[in-house]
Amino acid sequence: MNQINNSKKIYHAAIYVRLSKEDGDVATAGKRESNSISNQKDLIKNFLKDKKDIVVVSERVDDGYSGSNFERPAFKRLLEDVKKKKINCIIVKDLSRLGRNYIETGRYLEKIFPFLGVRFIAVTDHYDSAAESDDADQIIVPFKNLINDAYCRDISIKIRSQFDVKRKRGQFISNYACYGYKKDPDNKNHLVIDEYA
Repeated sequence: MNQINNSKKIYHAAIYVRLSKEDGDVATAGKRESNSISNQKDLIKNFLKDKKDIVVVSERVDDGYSGSNFERPAFKRLLEDVKKKKINCIIVKDLSRLGRNYIETGRYLEKIFPFLGVRFIAVTDHYDSAAESDDADQIIVPFKNLINDAYCRDISIKIRSQFDVKRKRGQFISNYACYGYKKDPDNKNHLVIDEYA
């Protein structure tokens, strides 16, 4: 008599959250993590409450890193965990948290994660690589990645144009003043002479 094995595969998951400087609200010296990072974690944990086949073993946070490239410290550690077989599932709030580069994000979703046996879940985009996909998913996911890429480029153009406006007004836009000057304590876009220097 054959016995039916009803045991489900248990996934060891990492929660991955990311927020770029351009999105604002990044962690500061007095603040351990940004509100958006905390909100992303809460949303994912709430999603996982009834998922008995997923056990969270780590959280990886890139607070203040752009999604336009994948050279992020927490993301690299995440991949190391995958290679060491510590995790086989990655959960993000949405596809844009994984990345905003259309080609690279698509490469991870379609090639790298499947090759490594990684289940990928984007909660608010209702994407789960372990679920049965239909033709709509084959079209919608790349389209969302394309929109995320376009958003990143649009933000970059807006930031550069804002810097151009400040420069034309004669405002100082660098992070650090050159030797002999210091930032005006009342106006960060104005330099004053550093008498001591």
